[in-house]
Amino acid sequence: MRMRMNDSQITQVDQQHESGFTLIEVMVVVAIIGILVAVAVPQYQDYIARSRIVEGMNLSSSAKLAVTEAFASKGTVAMDEATQGSFTFVPTRSVKLIEITPSGTIVIDFQNNVAPDNKNTLHLIPTNNPDANIPKPIDLSKPEGSTWAGGWSCRSAETNLLPQLLPSECRISK
Repeated sequence: MRMRMNDSQITQVDQQHESGFTLIEVMVVVAIIGILVAVAVPQYQDYIARSRIVEGMNLSSSAKLAVTEAFASKGTVAMDEATQGSFTFVPTRSVKLIEITPSGTIVIDFQNNVAPDNKNTLHLIPTNNPDANIPKPIDLSKPEGSTWAGGWSCRSAETNLLPQLLPSECRISK
């Protein structure tokens, strides 16, 4: 014996059958989310690292001021000795060390959470041409440094940070 269904019963059965997602649809959505995460996470990590590099550059402003004042008052001398006592640095979560070299270069070492070891140093150099692609550093401890105009550049051949972490004004264009 066969039972016949009327139209309302068929519609009700169709509605029950078509609700929800199929396994294929769920897998496609998960794959799309996975691809987005694979692209977004590294970009976000580089963004955070770049902001920490800028933090280090901002923290170095007192070192730049100390070097500039020492040069203005004492002339060409070893800047690490001339600035002793006028500049101190306390490490932060992002910046390990900021030091002034005898030539007046400011060296910023970043923590491992910013960049890996041996790829985490930025040099700010005194120069008379800070806008040059590769500016010529001036050694403020030697007589040829006596003509320094007070310019600074983060485009140094000594910097070993990964290029994608450098702020745009610190990148050497090729």
